[in-house]
Amino acid sequence: MKNFLYLLIFVFLTNCANTTITSTCKIKINKLIEKNDPDWFKEKENQEYNYIVKNKEFSGDAKLAETKNILISEIILANKIADDFMNCDDQNKALYTIRNSNINEINNLKNGKIIENLVKGYKITNNQTIEDDGKHVNFIRLIKIKK
Repeated sequence: MKNFLYLLIFVFLTNCANTTITSTCKIKINKLIEKNDPDWFKEKENQEYNYIVKNKEFSGDAKLAETKNILISEIILANKIADDFMNCDDQNKALYTIRNSNINEINNLKNGKIIENLVKGYKITNNQTIEDDGKHVNFIRLIKIKK
């Protein structure tokens, strides 16, 4: 009976140790596909050999939309490359801050060398801004080869 109790405890502890906790983190990326989005933005991509980030950002100013989108996409790419780089809350706070910043505040945020070092070597393969009713929407696609 004593051996059975030890066996039961061993099985219970083994099951606890093998349980994996799945992340419920939802990064607020603008991936909602709309009819006016460019065709390249709507396409599904195989990310087996490349890190690929697609994002769109909105602003009343075309340059501000593009600048925000590049910075946000770099953060998303850095977190794909190094999944322990930022936790979920930090990522969402960073994206919120960038989305609610003006051009001067964004220029101050762009000086981070850590993100720059993580994403070094990426390419912007698509970058397009569309104006719709006084609102500028910048679409971007970044790609970096997985090593």
